[in-house]
Amino acid sequence: MRSIDVSTEIRLAVLGDWVPPQLADVLAIQRAEEPETLAVLIDTAATGQQQERPGDGFDFALSATHREWPGWVCEPLWHDTLAVAVAKRSHLLAYREVPCQEALKQPLIYARSTAEESWRTLAQSAFKNELRDREAAVSTFEVAMTLVAAGYGIAVAPSTRLAGYRCQGIALRPLASAPMIVTAYLVRPDVALTEPQEGFLRRARSMS
Repeated sequence: MRSIDVSTEIRLAVLGDWVPPQLADVLAIQRAEEPETLAVLIDTAATGQQQERPGDGFDFALSATHREWPGWVCEPLWHDTLAVAVAKRSHLLAYREVPCQEALKQPLIYARSTAEESWRTLAQSAFKNELRDREAAVSTFEVAMTLVAAGYGIAVAPSTRLAGYRCQGIALRPLASAPMIVTAYLVRPDVALTEPQEGFLRRARSMS
């Protein structure tokens, strides 16, 4: 039952259409270690403008992009590396790590829904900005993965983002010499946190 005491509730806004897999572990630990503090997820559509905050009804926000909200702190929370998604019969599976130049020889598929995510900039840099002119754009990540599974091309994305599609005909290989990337940011008010909020923040950081 939901407590009427708001001090025992942590409200977390999830911005965008992707939930990092680490969040489930954080919520499980929170529930096990501090069951008296209820973690409530708020499904909030991310705004196109990073300066815009979608309301005030939350204590923390989880975002795939860096947010610059006055009076709030945005910290890199979870990191990952880039990987290549290919169909399960792709010849690229012969590589333990796919070289960028080999990836560029294949049809590349890009999801517009990831355009503002911070890892995209590092992916462009890893490919010396050659991705921009070579990728065929589709609307969502799900559509991109469907086309990859069907053998229409390959896609580059964080390995944690791709891992959930392995049961849908996708295979993964690390991208050679890929830089470490940020996949999730935690945004919080730039004020002193309550003890339950500090505990939640500590658990989230422990997943790094």
